[in-house]
Amino acid sequence: MIRLTSTLHLGNLKYMSRFIFATLGSLVLTAAAAAQQVPGRDLFEFPLGLLAEAPALSMQMPGGLWNPAAASLLPPRRAAFGFAALTSPQEQGVRLDMVGGALNVKPGITATLSLVDASVSDILRTETDPQSIGGEIPYGTTLISGGLAATRGNVSVGAALRYRWGTADSDHGGAAAIDGGAIVDGIGRVPVRIAVSTFLFTPNRRDQASYLAAADVPVVVRDSIFSLRTGFSVARNEGRGREDYLFGTSRYRMLDLSAGLLRTFAFGNVSRSWRLGCGLHYAGYTLAIGREDGAAGLGASYQFLFTRVMK
Repeated sequence: MIRLTSTLHLGNLKYMSRFIFATLGSLVLTAAAAAQQVPGRDLFEFPLGLLAEAPALSMQMPGGLWNPAAASLLPPRRAAFGFAALTSPQEQGVRLDMVGGALNVKPGITATLSLVDASVSDILRTETDPQSIGGEIPYGTTLISGGLAATRGNVSVGAALRYRWGTADSDHGGAAAIDGGAIVDGIGRVPVRIAVSTFLFTPNRRDQASYLAAADVPVVVRDSIFSLRTGFSVARNEGRGREDYLFGTSRYRMLDLSAGLLRTFAFGNVSRSWRLGCGLHYAGYTLAIGREDGAAGLGASYQFLFTRVMK
């Protein structure tokens, strides 16, 4: 455990942001370390692979990271794989990378596998002042997931087994999790989509789980040429507050656009940020980028997504 005994220079934004990540990542406070048994859980507050979609409903990235049910492949799709990356401003130094794949093993049943690696760079070791005294403090986490998803009629369900391990300087830890989710596409004659899922649920409380829910409805549908949907998403995060998200998604021929306003409640504070996403689809390939406003004067974070769907 690292002990930092100095105060920070408020004007040094780069040092301050990295100090916040190191502190909240259980490098300093004993209470935070107890609540977050495995280091690096806070890095999954970034919307990896989502662009600007709701976590419980997003189906663009194979693997079902946020909702195992979203990984289900419907005919004529047989398999899919993809790569997603997210990078934050230099002041934060956060980077997340993900590879994921899905395979239709039986009609209506899909097997998935994904790997996520997340880290923070340039956390400097200090003693009595902000001047560094040695190498960087390693801070990061890796998550591997395997799951199954099934679709029958208008209902998709899924489950995933996960293992996450993390490092914060000399602290190391790991925990197994089991997550589940469901998506209902239409209730009677009402064309609403409803989704629920868990993320990093550990019965022994070795990790802090998130509970996700979302719903959206079509506003405009013009055959396969143009569609527009709008909805609302909520996330309840153990020990870290909640997120409310108002979003819209649209598609015109090969182009899709998504946008939303995120409101985060944490530690008695409320923050707001915009998310934007744009994707191009052609011959089974998808290439997309996303952007989210930064908070506390930091710059925006950016996402990249590449997927391939095979029939």
